[in-house]
Amino acid sequence: MRLLAQLGSSLRFLFRRRAVERQIDEELRAHAAHRAEDLVRRGVDPAEAERRALAELGLVGQVKEDIRDALPAAMRIDGWTKDVRYALRRMRAAPGFTAVAALTLALGIGGTSAIFTVVKAVLLEPMPYRDPGRLVLLWNEFPGQGVLRAPGSGFELAEIRRQTQSLDAVAGIWGGNGTILGEGDPEHVKVGFVTGNFFPVLGADPLLGRTLAPDDEGDGRAGAVVLSHGLWRRKFGADPNVIGRTVRFDGTTATVVGVMPPDFRMLFPPDAQVPTEILAWIPFQQDIAAQPKNLHYLRYVARLRPGATVAEANDDVAAIGRRLSDEFTEFGGDHIGLRAVAMHADAVHEIRPALLALFGGVALVLLIACVNVANLLLARGSARRKEMALRAAVGASRGRLLRQLLLESLLLAAAGGALGLVLGAICLDRLAALAPLGVLPPAPLALDRGVVAFAALVTLVAGVAFGIAPALDASRVNVADVLKSAAGNTSTMGRRGRAALVVAEVALSFVLLVGAGLMIRTFVAVQGVDPGLRADGALTFEINLPFGRYRGDDARSTFVRTFVERLRALPGVTAVGGVSHLPFDDYPNWYSPYAPVGTSDERRRTLMADHRAATPDYLRAVGATLVRGRFYDELDEAAGRAVVVIDEKLAAEAWPGEDPVGKMIECEHIARGNFQPEQAQVVGVVRHVFSHRLTHQVRGQIYIPYPRSARNHLSFVMRTGGDPLLLVGAVRGETAKLDKELALAKVRPLSDYLDRAARPARFTMVLGTIFGGLALALAAIGLYGVIATSVSQRSREMGVRLALGAAPRRLLRQVLGEGMALTLAGLALGALGALAATRLLGALLFGVSPVDPATYLVAAAVLPVAALLASWLPARRAARGNPMDALRAE
Repeated sequence: MRLLAQLGSSLRFLFRRRAVERQIDEELRAHAAHRAEDLVRRGVDPAEAERRALAELGLVGQVKEDIRDALPAAMRIDGWTKDVRYALRRMRAAPGFTAVAALTLALGIGGTSAIFTVVKAVLLEPMPYRDPGRLVLLWNEFPGQGVLRAPGSGFELAEIRRQTQSLDAVAGIWGGNGTILGEGDPEHVKVGFVTGNFFPVLGADPLLGRTLAPDDEGDGRAGAVVLSHGLWRRKFGADPNVIGRTVRFDGTTATVVGVMPPDFRMLFPPDAQVPTEILAWIPFQQDIAAQPKNLHYLRYVARLRPGATVAEANDDVAAIGRRLSDEFTEFGGDHIGLRAVAMHADAVHEIRPALLALFGGVALVLLIACVNVANLLLARGSARRKEMALRAAVGASRGRLLRQLLLESLLLAAAGGALGLVLGAICLDRLAALAPLGVLPPAPLALDRGVVAFAALVTLVAGVAFGIAPALDASRVNVADVLKSAAGNTSTMGRRGRAALVVAEVALSFVLLVGAGLMIRTFVAVQGVDPGLRADGALTFEINLPFGRYRGDDARSTFVRTFVERLRALPGVTAVGGVSHLPFDDYPNWYSPYAPVGTSDERRRTLMADHRAATPDYLRAVGATLVRGRFYDELDEAAGRAVVVIDEKLAAEAWPGEDPVGKMIECEHIARGNFQPEQAQVVGVVRHVFSHRLTHQVRGQIYIPYPRSARNHLSFVMRTGGDPLLLVGAVRGETAKLDKELALAKVRPLSDYLDRAARPARFTMVLGTIFGGLALALAAIGLYGVIATSVSQRSREMGVRLALGAAPRRLLRQVLGEGMALTLAGLALGALGALAATRLLGALLFGVSPVDPATYLVAAAVLPVAALLASWLPARRAARGNPMDALRAE
């Protein structure tokens, strides 16, 4: 019953507030009247009795406040409503302050929300597969050759399936290319060649039809194909009856058995070389377990048994690897190892350091923004101390004042958060344009409910963080002291607090400036790398020769030779060449052991190189630099000579201090579709061509004449003296003349590949520079606010000093000195923070040390210059002040 009575009272107060207020006033007046009558009966003068009754009762406003505090919680909403209205009036009364504070917060909250959207999409979102926590990737390790993340063979896959104790199932995939025909023009597509259990292991269900099954593989014909959602819509017009249709694929026929949903994609790590944009999946048509035991090309994905852990799976497959190494001589004794890693963690292991560093950087910007707004509120609180004292004098409790000030801070934060979400949505488009390929999911990024909830939490924390100190300071007032003071000067805590906050701002800004400087130095170093090729004036494209129509090495070699001759005859073309693996392309890499002839078996196990099948003119077309010897040519091809060209890295590794030209080397060739070792003579040495990334040389390279390792996939490079894109029409025409069913893909200038290789460094450099610039601007604004407030509050002192003959120059030096003292203190603190923070950037740096002295010196020079400029205006105002104006103002 008591609860119902309180609820009724609460509703009555909420909806009949004015009537309740009148009732409270009447009760207070009646109480005062009864007390005054009692005093009159005791002989007190009526006027004195009324005064004493009111004095005993206390101020009516304070009494009403106490009554509200005693009411149930629901009845106090009215007080909060009044506080909100008052806070909004205060914000409208100072539009300049509100705009500056909200925009400052918006920069921090917007940037944090945008980066968090990326972090959430890449690092925090679960993989779009069923029960993704049970998915693991299996890697081969060849420690002696320095290869720790290698693919596996079909034989190993069969043995893992047979021997494992911790894995439910294991599947394999190899990324390749193909040409699909039958609907419009031929289309070159990325293809995933997979084991029949690939989709069930991954935990992916189709949108239409079914996925592949173990029965689909190994029958020697391309019997089934699963389409991506994009290819289904583009090539087949989103036909819901596509299941069961026969399509021509690489010269053979295949039946469409399924279509994957639009959000399905491959989420393997970049070095697995399984492209995210695979458009079709085809089962292996050969018995991969019967292939050579050491033919490593498969990427393994496995599903843990219920209850099994990644650590248990790692121990399990490691033991299998040791048994295979001991049992089979193809693996070279202790040469092989197997390792299991969680799929999601491994898929993002390369991008995680960059994203976390960027998130840390934008969090520092937000922290600086909060410090800046706290400084503004402290300065504003100094000006409002007299207001707070008056409110306290008329009965407002300290708790009520603190609540009011914190509410103002939260509303200010809410305004900044709302504007920040708008800025964050704008920033997402810019991030998507800057981000390296494969970093972001294919679907457009958006500020979803999770990001909005994160932004709301950040806004709440920020509002409390920057508002608590100013609120405590402004609410801690001595009524008598403040009312006696004509100016209501700031408290010692306010002055010292603002100075401490500026020191913190400068320190945080120094950390961000150093980080930005290191990112800039890294980008400059990456841009300065000699990639070993000339990208200007070169056009590239790739083709895939269908197995069904280009059977045998001779058929492929004849087509390539004729095609190159036709392209070379085009006007303006100076060189044309084809290569199996174009630098910085995402086509699965070809690397294998090699050995100088006569090398011991022990040393053979430590040598690994990238192999490239190339036509004679490829190295000239790509702009490679010949160091010694010669390129192989058409005469070598015609004579069937076993010759190769190697790069400087491999020459120094195989024959240190010797001339390799004329030496014999054993390396892998492809004859009739089989990989096998073959001896060849080194006829030339070229400068190393960077092929994987610009930041380091991965392996030495061996260039093999194309007819001796004829492959179906080939990329072409055409060099011209003009705009390479002007050749595109002529190239398509020549291709159609030779084979109308061939499709060109990746038609682009060679410079695009270099730009993409430099994109990760550019991405972190641009964002780091933006964060550093924002931090510098916010620190300068904060320092300006502190110095300007200090000068304003000391106007009387400075006026007296000027009146007594103090030189304006001396006041100028004093004010500038205060600003520089705060800056130097911040630099000292920031240097310590930077030394600790920049060590976390080690994985992102290239060509520069985390403790690079030049970067630290530049950052230490930039901040004082900004501080000097920020202090100059207040200092000049103090030096040019009129002493009489200052004294009259007092």
